[in-house]
Amino acid sequence: MYKMPGAGVGVAGGGVGTLAATGADIGWWLAVGVLLVLLGTVALIAVHRRNRRLSQARD
Repeated sequence: MYKMPGAGVGVAGGGVGTLAATGADIGWWLAVGVLLVLLGTVALIAVHRRNRRLSQARD
């Protein structure tokens, strides 16, 4: 598997970028991505409803 430069033995534990580049535990990354998309969608819907409610209250 491909290793990023600097991700060798000298780097203790690597980092988030190293994990993403090597494809380690791709299921975890997919789960986090889906969760972020869902949270963003919920936030957008909440803001849209709040703005619509506020604009109707002004009328």
